[in-house]
Amino acid sequence: MTGIILPYRSVGKDRNSIVKTDLYSFKCTFNVSYILEVEHHDFDIFIIKFFQKNHRDSKKRYTLLNTSKFLKQRNSNGTKNFLIILNTIIDIIINIYSVNKNSSFGFIGAPTKAELNKSVNLANINPDGTVANTKRFNTYGIYVSRYFSPEQFQHIQLETSSGYLIKSKLNTKLTLNRVESFFKDYIENYC
Repeated sequence: MTGIILPYRSVGKDRNSIVKTDLYSFKCTFNVSYILEVEHHDFDIFIIKFFQKNHRDSKKRYTLLNTSKFLKQRNSNGTKNFLIILNTIIDIIINIYSVNKNSSFGFIGAPTKAELNKSVNLANINPDGTVANTKRFNTYGIYVSRYFSPEQFQHIQLETSSGYLIKSKLNTKLTLNRVESFFKDYIENYC
């Protein structure tokens, strides 16, 4: 089990998405609503994305963070809330996997505003707009390694684009070449 999780609910499908996407909603401990997108791709790859509902119309919705003023008003640094959000997302992933043992789960660790700053981080910013080794990529990677054992899952890290795939070892059709090709295509067409 993943620890404390927030009550969540399925809120249907994203009808505007070019790929089949299930939507989930939950409220964090700060009473802020979040949306979790679970995109369905070939070879049972599920891409996981989440953002605060109030950021839904922003092109940077996956990058935006709570401000220090927001956290200070709640007398918090946000760490506990963040871990509970991740626990909730892991619980949803585990439920998907329990239905489909071929499921593999991926994400791209969105860069922070500072990581997108070319004057500070140019060496890590790729021509396609992705950023290598983002803080989120590293944090999420450490986190998922706790819950997805190497006996059942292969952890594939694409550090140059901050992409990560938790590959079900039962999914024999999903080869490393297909994973690399998938992320290349995903970055070109969906990011």
